[in-house]
Amino acid sequence: MEWLTSVAKEHKEWVKLVKSFGEDFFAEDIVQEAYLRLHKYCKPENVIQDGKVNKGFMYFVLRNIFLQFIKTEKKGEMVSLEKLALLKDETENLAREEAYGRLLVLMNHEVEKWHWYDRQLFNIYKDTELSIRDIAKETTISSSSIFNTIKNCKRKIKSVLEEDYADYKNTDYEFIK
Repeated sequence: MEWLTSVAKEHKEWVKLVKSFGEDFFAEDIVQEAYLRLHKYCKPENVIQDGKVNKGFMYFVLRNIFLQFIKTEKKGEMVSLEKLALLKDETENLAREEAYGRLLVLMNHEVEKWHWYDRQLFNIYKDTELSIRDIAKETTISSSSIFNTIKNCKRKIKSVLEEDYADYKNTDYEFIK
């Protein structure tokens, strides 16, 4: 077992060698697989000669494992757990964004049904960063009238989209109309 320790002392060199074959991401895995195969199948005298690691032998072992890795990768792509977690996050984000877009479309359809006065005030309030007081100054409409109109508009939207919004919050995106 000491002979395997002497092989592992040059671990960084083996990883660098595998990276020179063109594999950066799974280089560590290939080297670890080489250690396992050396332990299981090789005799110490094949690997260690004159007290030194036979680098030519290690080159062929690593190259063969790399080539096997390439063959299996062609059959079915090996995906690391990190990549899988990122992919899962991306699909969840995409589904969330699509659901949010559907909610906005539903809200806009509801707003289009309103009286023009309610629709205009609500769109000004929603689309600009003006406060109710600023809107009152710009339009010469009383701030209490604007406040009540926007409050009633929000109430209408909540009543119409309540179920869909609950589905959105519970991540039941497929139930949104």
